[in-house]
Amino acid sequence: MKCSFKFVLLILLILTQISFAQEKKPKKKHKMMDTVGVVNGTVIRYYDFREQLASTIRDHKLEIKDTIVTDTAFTRFVNMTWDKLVADIIIENELQKRKLSLTTEKTIDRILKDIPKELKETFSDSSGSFNEKALSAYLKNPNPDPKRTKILDYYQILFEQQRLAAAIAPMARTEEERTKRLGLWLKMKVSKAKIDDRRTAFGYY
Repeated sequence: MKCSFKFVLLILLILTQISFAQEKKPKKKHKMMDTVGVVNGTVIRYYDFREQLASTIRDHKLEIKDTIVTDTAFTRFVNMTWDKLVADIIIENELQKRKLSLTTEKTIDRILKDIPKELKETFSDSSGSFNEKALSAYLKNPNPDPKRTKILDYYQILFEQQRLAAAIAPMARTEEERTKRLGLWLKMKVSKAKIDDRRTAFGYY
């Protein structure tokens, strides 16, 4: 049976309109509190994942040529971000379970008890004289300071991980051995964790 020219033209017009409508279909907008993943009951929000991914990319900016992130690099950064967030959740849960978490005040006390080389250099004058009072005043200053918050967060995480490593490997003789044991412990915990990974729904691949 022969189809009329008008009929064929009508079919083509309908197909074109359908295709055009599909192309113009708006992308789903994600809310900041949408769930990207769940690790042992702890939710990873879209906002947190996006912020951590941006931080990961900034930390590896020297690897990015011409300010363009390739698909391969993007996938690697996404995986690095995911692995870090999963590890952070597992470690944080273990710290709370073992009551090894530190407050800001205790973190400051520990810094001042054994002052890191980096902070000594920062609070030393041109002659190399270290000003401990200036460091103490800076760390204990109650006024908001993003840089100071970043410093304290770094040392709090460092000290907490050291405490956890010591608890996991009490017989280890060196810091290197404790760190290695902590890594093995974390790998085991991740393999047994209940993880719901929804990254692909957010365009993270």
